[in-house]
Amino acid sequence: MRRNKKYKSDSLCVVIFTLCLAARFIEYFLIETDRTAIGENVLHKAAGIIILALTLKRVNLTWSDIGFQRNGFVSSILKGLLLGSVCFIISFGLELAILALQGNPAHLEIYISSFSLTGSGIKNTDFVFFLLCVGQKLYGW
Repeated sequence: MRRNKKYKSDSLCVVIFTLCLAARFIEYFLIETDRTAIGENVLHKAAGIIILALTLKRVNLTWSDIGFQRNGFVSSILKGLLLGSVCFIISFGLELAILALQGNPAHLEIYISSFSLTGSGIKNTDFVFFLLCVGQKLYGW
């Protein structure tokens, strides 16, 4: 198969980005997947992969031509997770250090918050509240 090198990569990138942005707006504002069991950021990512695959086929390129490799797939994922974890730990550590230096020591808590019209706030840390949130997300309770 002959490769088509007569395409304008800048224009192609702008078109792909615009299509993916449109898919994101549709997902957020029309479908509202954040209110469903699917959760947000799923459909527009799938649409982006499909758009990219169709574009690659149209311009006669392969995934490896744009940097994807079959070899080392799992190790690349693990390297990405390691990089993301290290960046998170560094940034969260810096934030904690800055808050401590300002006299506002912080700590990490996992809880579900609730509120009422009277302004009272409640922190729920029992496991049953987490299950209720998952049930609400999955089944719309």
